[in-house]
Amino acid sequence: MLGSLTGLTKVLLQLQETGNCPKGRMKTGTIITTASGFQYPLHYQIWGEENLETIVCFAGLTGNSRDFEYLGHSLSARGYKVAALDLPGRGKSAYFNNHNDYHFEQYIQDIKLFLTEIGCNEPQSCDWLGVSLGGLLGMRFSGIDDSPVRRLILSDIGPEVPQFDLDFIAKIIKIDPVYNTPAESIPFLKMALGTPYSRGALNDDQWSHFANVYLKQRADGKYIRNYDPDIVHMFEKEPLGNADLWPYWERTTQPTLSLRGALSTLFPIEIGEAMKSRKPNNKYTIKTIDDSGHVPSLYREDQINLIYTWLSTTDT
Repeated sequence: MLGSLTGLTKVLLQLQETGNCPKGRMKTGTIITTASGFQYPLHYQIWGEENLETIVCFAGLTGNSRDFEYLGHSLSARGYKVAALDLPGRGKSAYFNNHNDYHFEQYIQDIKLFLTEIGCNEPQSCDWLGVSLGGLLGMRFSGIDDSPVRRLILSDIGPEVPQFDLDFIAKIIKIDPVYNTPAESIPFLKMALGTPYSRGALNDDQWSHFANVYLKQRADGKYIRNYDPDIVHMFEKEPLGNADLWPYWERTTQPTLSLRGALSTLFPIEIGEAMKSRKPNNKYTIKTIDDSGHVPSLYREDQINLIYTWLSTTDT
């Protein structure tokens, strides 16, 4: 079964790249947000729109909705509607004129618009998968009254992050490499293997996909990183937002799955254990992905199947 799903996912990805994805399998859309008096379009993708059970996906600091294409195709084939938003300054969403607008309260406003757009603004109306930044935002949404979150999946993130990792990320996102082709970046992406920032083992197709998600083509034909470099300004000021996330976590009663990269220093096991002890109930599971750091790719079927199994066996 897993092998056939892996093949299906690969075929659907190839069809999407050529613009021939089956009707109803994947769609794109746009919402309009406002920041500092200006309006901006934000891009989103949905896989399996015809399915009834929804999971919303939010990427890490520099990621975008294409990070979830393998997951989207695989889970939609198993009955889920999978929706992912490009936060402002990422992927195909607009870049803000004012870099001070890249902050958590703005992201929360944008996500509320997105959840309303896709019909997930009622209490317990969707599952939430958040990678890093997407997980921090997930805690902000899950730990409130009448939360739209039914079940919460956090990928390699907790309510606090070691300062060393925050400093390291601030340095990394300032680097602005330029490549002639996406393939040219792959040897550099592979340099993270075995480190605290490893995506884990990937096959050739998955490395190629990662490179194409990671980069965008510039007007001169060169390839650069696929986000607004100005996101670094607010990240340096408020990397985790302007609110203590532990109180939100302590109000999170929803079943929660934490995926932890075994090599990760950003989400050390001590923080995971503290989350377990401070959660208001026992609906908390940690799963470690042995060959990954920050963050597991979620491209591989073993990782996707872990998520699917948890969703299909976990009641609210």
